Amino acid sequence: MDKYLLVMMALLILGMVFTATKGLDGQNLVIFYAQLAGALVIIAYSTIKDRKNIKSQKRK
Repeated sequence: MDKYLLVMMALLILGMVFTATKGLDGQNLVIFYAQLAGALVIIAYSTIKDRKNIKSQKRK
């Protein structure tokens, strides 16, 4: 995982922790799920990127 993606992931996880400690009601629940979706997008993007790199290295 790239450094900038790792930093963004850490910020999203910290945001989820702060949101969960405030209580998951109304607006906080929406923010929590938005941050969770962002973290999942980062994980999916980095996985796809790594798979492409592995395939290109195998061809060489």
